[in-house]
Parts: sequence; structure tokens; C-alpha cells
Amino acid sequence: MRTKKKFKKLWIASVDIEAAPGYEFNDLIDCSECNETLPAYNGAWANVILQSETIKEALNLIEQGLNEKNFIVKFIDKIENLYFLVEDNDVNIDIIKEAEWLYSSKFRFMISDKLWPYLND
Repeated sequence: MRTKKKFKKLWIASVDIEAAPGYEFNDLIDCSECNETLPAYNGAWANVILQSETIKEALNLIEQGLNEKNFIVKFIDKIENLYFLVEDNDVNIDIIKEAEWLYSSKFRFMISDKLWPYLND
């Protein structure tokens, strides 16, 4: 069984993001595998995994990490400690693998899996 203790320093957040001022959202996302022209997206939902001691620090890392990628936080829907999600078997294996990679790396921030872009109506 995996050592769950390391997950106490890992957090996952569901974040609504948009392009920082001066940037177009579509220019910030990887569309290399797209077979068609994409609509001009306004933003996206993303799961962000963070490595930090406290939730306060994790919240700061969300903004810092997204700023480095020229995104800004529009809304944080939720943030949870991965330890409890793993303990309750309420997280899929792909997120666990990403979290283990982040924990063993020098990084403290990563966008998990993919973005779910949206258009404003």
C-alpha cells in the first residue's frame, strides 16, 4: 500500500481560470492535437494540484502558478487535502500518480489532467 502521509502536504483545487489581461485564452492553451478550428474560449475549469504545508499557502500557490502561465483565477470552487481524499478512496488513480510525481519533484504546482474550456453565452 502507498504511503499516504505524503499526501498531507498535497492539495487539489477546482479553479475557474481566464487569460490574464493582454492575453487571449486560446493562445495560452495547447491546441496541437486539435483537428478543427476552436471557438474563442473565455476561460476553463482546471484541477490544480499543489504541494504546501497549509491551505493558506496552497491558495497563494494557485495564484502564483497560474500567473506564471498567464492565467488568472476567476473563482475557486473548492480545495481539498489529498490525504483525506485518498483515505476515503475518493480520488482516481491518475490524480494519485500526478500527485506522487509532484511530491517527488522540485515543483509545487501543476494543472492536473486537462482544462475544460467554456464559452460565455
